[in-house]
Formats: sequence, C-alpha cells, structure tokens
Amino acid sequence: MEPRAPCPAAIPPMERKFHVLVGVTGSVAALKLPLLVSKLLDIPGLEVTVVTTERAKHFYSPQDVPVTLYSDADEWEMWKRRSDPVLHIDLRRWADLMLVAPLDANTLGKVASGICDNLLV
Repeated sequence: MEPRAPCPAAIPPMERKFHVLVGVTGSVAALKLPLLVSKLLDIPGLEVTVVTTERAKHFYSPQDVPVTLYSDADEWEMWKRRSDPVLHIDLRRWADLMLVAPLDANTLGKVASGICDNLLV
C-alpha cells in the first residue's frame, strides 16, 4: 500500500500576519485609540498600523500608541518626485482589513461625497 497524503486540515496554516489598518478621526472617542490598539495587539497573528487625522491627534498622546502612526505630514514628506513611494498606495497594499474607529460625521460625509483631502480618506 502507498502512504496516504496528510489531511489538509492537519497541515498548519502558513505563518503570516494579518494586517489591520486602523483609521482614527476627530471624535472625542479617539481618546480610546491606545486601548483599541492594545486590545488588537492581544490577538495572535495581528499586525496593526494607524492612520490618524489631524483633529484626532488632540484626543490621545502618540507615545501611548505602541504601533506605527501615520498622518498627512508623512504622506507629503515621503513623496518628492514621481518615482518615490506613495504612502496611501503602500498602505492599501499592506492592509488586509481597515477599521475606522471612531468615525466622526465629518469623515463619514467626506466618504459619502467622494472627498479625499487627507491620508485617511
């Protein structure tokens, strides 16, 4: 008799991180960002990066967020000429999932209207 191939369920899944991009907007609930990020990081296999609006920065301290944090300034500092990487495109390619929390009414209105005037939208 020939040996049988192992059952697919018995083969461990490939060790790949699941990438979550967290968007944070200028709602007072943004003060919970450090807690949200720390809870996400408690989930095995997750890697988290944050994109923030300028208004959201008023509600938390960046040093309390233990992951990479990007804002509008990062987008413009990285790009100098045509061949340079574009941050919002690189983030789109990196992310498996995007979570916007909190989502303020201003940003929701921008998404609904197709207004894209910052790194988040």
